[in-house]
Formats: sequence, structure tokens, C-alpha cells
Amino acid sequence: MSADLDRRTFLALLGIESLALLLSSSVCRAEEKAPVPGALLLAEIRTPPFRESVVLLFEHGPRGSLGLIVNKSDHRSLGHLMAQLNLRFRDRATFERLAESEVLYGGPVARDQSLSLIHTPPGKWTPAWTLGQVGITSAPEMLRDLAAGTAEVKEVVACLGLSGWAPGQLGTEMAGGSWRVIYPAPEALPGLLFDTPLRERFEKARTLPEGLPLSIPRQMI
Repeated sequence: MSADLDRRTFLALLGIESLALLLSSSVCRAEEKAPVPGALLLAEIRTPPFRESVVLLFEHGPRGSLGLIVNKSDHRSLGHLMAQLNLRFRDRATFERLAESEVLYGGPVARDQSLSLIHTPPGKWTPAWTLGQVGITSAPEMLRDLAAGTAEVKEVVACLGLSGWAPGQLGTEMAGGSWRVIYPAPEALPGLLFDTPLRERFEKARTLPEGLPLSIPRQMI
């Protein structure tokens, strides 16, 4: 009787441990985060140009992934960059205001042809993507509207170049521990992008309040 009881006790404990292991595995899987548009990618790798980078992902799908590094300077101003493009400013004050806006190093891809504008609120231009309270635009028309003073945006920052991954590449890098994924709460993202000094953004991103993923496909505004 005692041996039978011990056997039943052992099987019961085994069942409890198996259930605990199953639940633990389920929790781990639930905590894994997919790289969806609107997510932040925090670099865990130490090789340039991505070392200590914060990447705002705005496209992810079968054709690959696109994002912008948002915590590194390209060491030029938006106003002066627009002046080099021979854009006509409404007045001196408009130029000076844009000259105070720092251009960011968006990534190593297409640096000679890709200028993206991160702004709030999202606007009317196309091609563009909307990520909650933030918009990303690569339309030349927005540059002309900024110069003319008719863009109607509260905040804007430019990124030169892109961060890009071929189909399946980002997932492979994540599986290898190269990136940590964060879903920032929509109300927290503008503060990181427009109010936080560049040198503080990597650590700030780690402590942002998180929300549900946007889980939206590429979306033309």
C-alpha cells in the first residue's frame, strides 16, 4: 500500500512539474515580441554602425524590413540640408527654426538618396507611414511645405539613410540575440524622438512604458 501510494505521489508530482514546465514555456513564448511596425529595436550587438542603436521600425513583411536609427547624429542641420537642395524658405525665421533641427543618421543604406522625415502628427503626404502619433514621410513635397511654412507639424526630425534587412534577415538576427524588441506606448514615443537628447535615448528606450504592438501593415496616408 505504501509503495502504491509512493508511486501515485511520484506520478502526481511528475504531472505538476510537467505542467509547470509547460506553463513556463508558454510564458516565454508569450513574451517573445515580433518586429512589427512601430516597434523599437535596441541593438545588442557591438559592431558599427548599429552599436548601441535605437531603430524605429516602420516596415516589416515578406519583402524585408525597414527602419531608422533615431539616436545618432549625421552632424548637419535640416535647414542647411534644405538650403543645399535650393528650397525657397518663406522667411529667415523659418530657415533658422529648421537650422536648429539636427539631421539623424538613419542607417547605412541609400545614404545618397533617402531622406526620411519623422514628425507629429502624421500628415497628408505620400509615400508615408503612420505609427500611432508619429508619421514617417519620404515625400519631397513635405520638404517644400516645411520651407514654405505650410507643413502644419508640431515636431519634425530628418534621417539620412535607412536601416534595411532582406526577407528573413531580421528574424535570423533576433534569434541570434542581436536585437531586443520594445513596443513603446504611443504617448511615450514622441517624447523619445523629439525631447530626449541623443546620447540618452538608448537607455531611455529601455525604460519606456510599453503598450500593445501596432501590428499594422505598410499604410499610405
